[in-house]
Amino acid sequence: MRVDDLTEDESAAGLPDLARIVLPRTPDDVRANERLHRVVARHCLVRFLRAPRRLGDAVPGPAPALALAGETLDALEVDAALDLASRPDLTGWIWRSGVAGADPVVLLAELESCLTRDAGAAVARVVFTAPQARRVSVPVLTRSGPDRGGLLFSWAAESESDERPLDLDASGARAFAARVQAGADVLADSRPLGLAMASVDIRAFAALSNRRGDRPLNFSVHGLRGLVLTSERPGFVLAQPLVHEATHQRFSGVLDCVAVVRNPRARHYSPFVDAERPLGHLLHGVLSFISGLHAARCRRERTADAREQERIGRHLTERAAQPLLAENNLTEVAEPTAEGARLLAGCREAVECLRRG
Repeated sequence: MRVDDLTEDESAAGLPDLARIVLPRTPDDVRANERLHRVVARHCLVRFLRAPRRLGDAVPGPAPALALAGETLDALEVDAALDLASRPDLTGWIWRSGVAGADPVVLLAELESCLTRDAGAAVARVVFTAPQARRVSVPVLTRSGPDRGGLLFSWAAESESDERPLDLDASGARAFAARVQAGADVLADSRPLGLAMASVDIRAFAALSNRRGDRPLNFSVHGLRGLVLTSERPGFVLAQPLVHEATHQRFSGVLDCVAVVRNPRARHYSPFVDAERPLGHLLHGVLSFISGLHAARCRRERTADAREQERIGRHLTERAAQPLLAENNLTEVAEPTAEGARLLAGCREAVECLRRG
């Protein structure tokens, strides 16, 4: 198969049973997530192949970015092209290219910046190593590093959140990476399947301020696929948000490929924010909190540190009822599609797993 053969393939062909990507129990579930990621990447590539051609019609004269895009893709095998198109900067560009009123000249300049970015030259990286999973090296994003990630950094700073990524120097980026690495190592020890899933879902990190201390401060941006923004915290505190944000990334990928409910505008109470939310937001919360709570429970069983056990126990007591209530609220109002029914089945199984302890 050639890259150009994928231009029209926006089908869900190859999508795994979505019940398997909620709370992994076996390596087969991790492989299901890898299949999901490939479908998501194919959708990204299709959109990436179309967007430059559309922009070319709107810009008079030659456009170097279009020639560069063609040359880049012509030189890649399909797997490498899928990897490129699902990078946070490229998914961000694809997202921005579809915004009404976007300036084609600006978009083409941004495209050239993305294609010439050297993502492998990051000054700091976090390495995910989990049993029966591929070893993944995840870069830490800086504004002015040798990887030329300034554009992606700026897009992350434009997110709707009040939090902005920190512009770290090389030393600060390495210190941040070391703290995230400690969290990944904790996860590898206590919830290796969670880390194996994260190694598929997370493509880059950006640092947030530590103004909340050890309290959670982390989020993802739907259009910047694979980018996780988080503050640095002690290893066992940071391990849980890694699986939490990886799950947000995973579900965003699902929503890129298929509809999961027929009534997406319906709303219901979300215990995660103590307010009504659309069903998609509610499902995001259920999935991510299930993953995080399960990781916390695994850590409590694994650690010999009494203070850590006590802290995790308080967190579980405070939060454990939320996914149960949210899943029940979803069931009351959601009109699931066939794919959504399987996702909700996975939620029910995971919630029951939490209930049993």
